[in-house]
Parts: sequence; structure tokens; C-alpha cells
Amino acid sequence: MFGQVLLISLAIFPFMYFLGFIVEMALFSRDMGRAGNTIKNLVFFVGVIVHEASHYSMSALVGVPAHEFSVKYRSKYGDASPSGSIRPKNPYQITLLQGFLVSFAPLLIGVWIIYYLLMVAFNPFFDPVIRVIAGICCFSVFITISPSRGDLSMVKFSLQNDPTHGCYQLFLVGLSFLFSLLVVGIYNIIFPVEFLYYFIIIGFYLGLKYSFIMIRWAVNKLRFRSDVPHSAAGYRRYARRRYKPKSSYGGQS
Repeated sequence: MFGQVLLISLAIFPFMYFLGFIVEMALFSRDMGRAGNTIKNLVFFVGVIVHEASHYSMSALVGVPAHEFSVKYRSKYGDASPSGSIRPKNPYQITLLQGFLVSFAPLLIGVWIIYYLLMVAFNPFFDPVIRVIAGICCFSVFITISPSRGDLSMVKFSLQNDPTHGCYQLFLVGLSFLFSLLVVGIYNIIFPVEFLYYFIIIGFYLGLKYSFIMIRWAVNKLRFRSDVPHSAAGYRRYARRRYKPKSSYGGQS
């Protein structure tokens, strides 16, 4: 069951990414007239709100506080141009995994929002008005589900900032997936909602992360007591950076 959910997830996320991007480009490359453009911008604006709220929510979950959150319907020139952005407080401390989760939050969260909105839209037990609203909101989220260039630049920046720690995080994620597959398969764990399986992966990731931290701490203590030269750099090799950047960086979405 978990293996099927994992395979479907690995397939559905890239599919929704590219399909949403293509539909968005096709929609905004056409002039639909004054009324049509107004409706299009309003629908897009709803998606922008969800898009930026996903960034902001994921930032709080992964420990990347944002000091700026903005959503605008009009540009500085006064024309209708929905847009938004968030700006992290300490971008030079963002790890690869944090940068990836924050940047792809609209996709990771939006897929599940679309899933449940479709369940409402096609459920005859709901009021027709609610079903129509759910369908419109579903389309709004869909056309804004793809991360922007600014979002993708955050992933690139976080990897370049500390590639060693980024590779270490990818190693932990791989182990977490492997252990999750083994545990769910052996104990035949079945959840009523599919996304709950991801919490198993998160649990293994956190367990492995802090287990390795404790192992490094214990080894470091033994080396220090044995009068072996203490290497602070070696001990902090995979820890998050804590220095003040010389230049500012703003990750906009």
C-alpha cells in the first residue's frame, strides 16, 4: 500500500507541476476581453493567495521564519496583475531540504488541496453552489501550483550555500524512505488517509538526524577525553550554518 502511494506521489507531483505550468502559460498568453480578463485575474488571484500561504505555512513548519508576506492584485502601475512574495529572515542559514520544501510548498500542498476540492466538486451530496465554488477554487489552485523562477532559485542557492550538508540531507531522506518501506511492509500499516504515510518518513528522518548528532557528540567527547586534538570543524560539518551574511538575499516567489 505504502509502495503504491509512494509511486503515485512520485508520478503525480511532476505531472501536476508541468501540466499546471502549461495551462497557466496558455491561459495568460490569450486576451479574453475586458470581462474575460477580469474573471481570469480574479481566479488567478485566489490561487496566488493559496500559493503564498503554502510558502508561508511551510516556512513555519520547517523553521524558516519569513519577515515579509505580501499578496497584490494590482501592479505598481495600477493594472490587474496578481502577484505575491515571501522573504526569509536568514536566507544564508537555509539548508537544501528547507529550501526545497519551502519552494515546492505550493505543489506539495496544492496537490492535496486539489484532491479534496475535487471530492467536494464531484460529490452529489453537497449543495450545487458549494460544488461550483469548490471547482473554481480547484482550478485557481491548479493554475498557480507550479513554483516560480524565484522559488526555484532558492533551491539552487541553498545547495550552493552548503553542498556538503545538502548531500548529507539527501542521504538521510533516502534512508528514511527505505526504512519506511520496510516498516510499513513488515507490519502492514494502513492509514485511512494517504498523506499520513509521509509522517512515517518524517519520523524516520528526524530519528536518523538526531541519532547521528548524538553519535557525533559521543565520539567527539571520547576524542576530547583521550587528548586527541578536538576538531570543531569536523563536529559541525553537517550542522546548519550560523554566521551573519555579508550581503542580503531575498527569495521571492
